[in-house]
Amino acid sequence: MVIKDLHKKMKEFPKVDLHRHLEGSIRVESFLDIARKEKVKLPTYDLEAFRRLVQVNDEPPDFINFLNKFKVARGFYPNRNSIERVAYEAVEDAARDNVKYLELRYSPTHFASVQRFPEEEVIRWVQGAFERAMGNYDIEVIPVLTISRNYGIELAEHTVNIAVKLAGKYFFGLDLAGDEINYPAKPMAPLFRRAQDAGMGLTLHAGEAGGPENIIEAVEKFGCDRIGHGVQAAKSEQAMTILKKTQTLLEMCPTSNIHTGVVRSLKAHPLKMFYERGLSVSLNTDDPMVSNITLTDEYVNAVTKMGFNEDDLKKLNIMAIEHCFHPNKETLKKKFAKIWNKGKEIKATRV
Repeated sequence: MVIKDLHKKMKEFPKVDLHRHLEGSIRVESFLDIARKEKVKLPTYDLEAFRRLVQVNDEPPDFINFLNKFKVARGFYPNRNSIERVAYEAVEDAARDNVKYLELRYSPTHFASVQRFPEEEVIRWVQGAFERAMGNYDIEVIPVLTISRNYGIELAEHTVNIAVKLAGKYFFGLDLAGDEINYPAKPMAPLFRRAQDAGMGLTLHAGEAGGPENIIEAVEKFGCDRIGHGVQAAKSEQAMTILKKTQTLLEMCPTSNIHTGVVRSLKAHPLKMFYERGLSVSLNTDDPMVSNITLTDEYVNAVTKMGFNEDDLKKLNIMAIEHCFHPNKETLKKKFAKIWNKGKEIKATRV
């Protein structure tokens, strides 16, 4: 099958994305449009020059360089309208890519910081935008709270306290992101216990740039249901054994792993090996704007460069649904069973 036909087929394929950051999903054009309208200062207003600042281009793959792509946008958002706009558009873009179930993780602090908006208000704005997008597209969105290793326990605790109060309506999971190399996860463990007690699912970026011992810690000390990335488990039989025994799902994002330099090529990516060894895995985008990809692109790469077939991709989606943070998982599983069993591929439509 030629790539063009395969891309069309994969775009029509109903997809699940469990690991996507709102902060890494914002259209480059929207940044510039908001900046011009609201007179927000940016390093450049030239589209291609700005794109090079916020997207991976031809620089050598590097974990810290990848994280630095978020620096321009940190503290950018001037008002409620801009926050609601980018949240709506992130869901819209996923729906147009025929993503049917999306867990979109974000940090309220990221959007609140420059204007010192109350984080609880930001959460309500973002949720309102998600709900409007769900009303216009055939997609279901579940928000996941992200806290960062980089900014200390005090700020993370403040945000988690808000989220726990709102758990069951605004957040259904907790995630820890940031610089795994220089900031250990251990100080955040009490916050994960608090979130778990509130009924939230747990996921943690581990074994991406750090070693497999971070994955073991996330499972055994944090009680995580899922691991963000976890590619370094490939270097540890112990880690793989623990992941398989506990059925902890790895949220895999191959293109992102190439861009951060933690995997040298798609052919060398451990996703297929994990899958063949019976580990729970899913295929996701991470930061589609930063990596300039869609989930369809990831599926095409999975087929052409990683040895997956359509049946494999269905199984990846089924595993993703089994491990999702949706509050009514059984209903969601029935919905997807109808799609797979009948071979029905629903296309994104606007009301």
